Amino acid sequence: MEKIRGRLILQPWLVEMFTLLGAILYIVQTWRYSFTQDTILDEGAYLLKGYLFATGQYTIFQDNGVWSNHMPLAFLIPGVIQVIFGPGLRTARYFAVFISILILLGLWLVTRRERGRWWAAGAVWALAWNPALVKMYSVGVSQGLIACMFVWSLYFVLGEKRTLWQISLGAALAAAMFMTRINMAPILPLLVIYVLWQHGVKAAGAAALSGGLVVGIGHAIYWPNILRLWAYWLPESITPFLNTWRLTEEAGVRFWDPDLSLARRVASFFHSFRFQFIPLIGALGAWLLWPNRNAWKHASEFRGAVYLSGLFAALWLAHLWATMGNEYCVYCLAGYIAFFNSASLLVVSLSFSIWLKEMGWFRQLGIGLILLIISTGIGFSAFEDIGNTLANLRISRFFLGAPAQWRQTSALGEIVINIFHINQQQLIRYLPATFGFGAGLILLVAAGIISILSPYLAGQRKYSFGYWAVLIFLSVGAIFTPTTLFSGGYQTYYCGGNVIRSQEIIGEHLANVIPTGSRVYWRGRLSAVPLLYISDVRIFPAQINGDYTIYQGGDSERLEKFGFWNEDLAQQWANEADFILIARHYYDGWLKDFVNAGQFDELESTPQTAHCEADAQIRIFRRKQ
Repeated sequence: MEKIRGRLILQPWLVEMFTLLGAILYIVQTWRYSFTQDTILDEGAYLLKGYLFATGQYTIFQDNGVWSNHMPLAFLIPGVIQVIFGPGLRTARYFAVFISILILLGLWLVTRRERGRWWAAGAVWALAWNPALVKMYSVGVSQGLIACMFVWSLYFVLGEKRTLWQISLGAALAAAMFMTRINMAPILPLLVIYVLWQHGVKAAGAAALSGGLVVGIGHAIYWPNILRLWAYWLPESITPFLNTWRLTEEAGVRFWDPDLSLARRVASFFHSFRFQFIPLIGALGAWLLWPNRNAWKHASEFRGAVYLSGLFAALWLAHLWATMGNEYCVYCLAGYIAFFNSASLLVVSLSFSIWLKEMGWFRQLGIGLILLIISTGIGFSAFEDIGNTLANLRISRFFLGAPAQWRQTSALGEIVINIFHINQQQLIRYLPATFGFGAGLILLVAAGIISILSPYLAGQRKYSFGYWAVLIFLSVGAIFTPTTLFSGGYQTYYCGGNVIRSQEIIGEHLANVIPTGSRVYWRGRLSAVPLLYISDVRIFPAQINGDYTIYQGGDSERLEKFGFWNEDLAQQWANEADFILIARHYYDGWLKDFVNAGQFDELESTPQTAHCEADAQIRIFRRKQ
């Protein structure tokens, strides 16, 4: 049997077919999701801002222009793509599909080179088996763009026998990531340190020069207003010299300032384990079972694993602080991990065969506790998806001490409410956490049993409970990754139907009624994508990000200079506008009174095309001649 299995594993055609099936599954999903996911605020902002920048209508970081909340390439790349292939959501989504395929190809190539064909096939399936991740890469936001540059940077610098031009190109890509998203800043210095360790001083110098030139040129082009980004992220207490480029307290109070409860923050933290289970548990498992130094056969593999671990840990902690430690985007952590999850997959492939299999009880106790906390947290974070299902689960009364009535059942939720006297809301929130705790406990018990029986069943020496606990936890979670409990529950932007065509229909309607050169006030849906279809209109650029750039009160002149707005500016712009576009849920307050005061005629609203919103039409008001 062992010989037959060994021969099958060595068959090249078998692994290539397995890889091809994974690639087909991935590509089919990314193509499908590119049509069925609603366009979101970030996507609309990247696309519209990018097009405005690429066509020269505005300059990045200019005064009284567009809020440039990211580094230049985040906007210029999608902008240039639209200049070449035409503005709109179709171009952006097709480009996202192309980029996502490059991610898959790069991960397959680097894993195949470093660890062989079967591990490369496994990496392909790790992406294809995670619908949440594929969805993140299927829309026109920066996740796919960064992930693509990230994996190809690794391809050029990781391992032995890298040439100077490859290392320089890898460093340039690391710098390009930084010039796309400032949160990618740790990558370039860590890369230079790794290159120095693995490839020597000359190669490190080439990497530093290549990466430094990209960063330096990018900053020189947009100096000094590019310091606005640095001023935003660096604490004012230690960088008062950046206050010229910073909106200080006297500028006003940010309208978007959610104060999320601890329970919601905890749920967001464990969402990342649900939607990025294989990368996070894979990295965590590698660290918990990190091999002894003498177990590594090749120094290059050890160095690569250390570099990738440091890279993944540094980026994960940085994004953990950016989400959990702030208010702006608490629920973004799972999406942020999509930037760099390929580092974890490579760590696992490099270290798995020599994971520590025997260890002391203290470490094993820690492993069990960590895994039990994670399983409980995953259940807790899934309450919106599985809470009602669990509450409505029918339980035989036989298990409630009534053997004569074993054919009769009761809802699990009713039983729990009667026993613990909790309300329905508490039941839905905490029953899934109990389910997660129970599932984790079962897996740990199974690991204990296997660790005891494995020497007798397989004729091998006994491996520790901690090893089996990580292995079983990772394997079971990987198997169930596409289910609702894990990444199958990522339905945040699912819309159904053809979203691309829906946006084109809305855009065509607007283009037919709004003449060239018109001044347009935008208070439409969160995504500003419809504005891409109107030819040569003038907008008020601060409105692109909607509520996220609004301040309450404050200095209007300074706010507009930085790309923000308040109600005073809103009223001023409404008085200047030829057309006012209002989504139905914004049709309220002073704006409703303004358009009904006799200066505007209401035209036919855009068609109801979005399948995910019952009221997604945009009302159109034209100033009377």
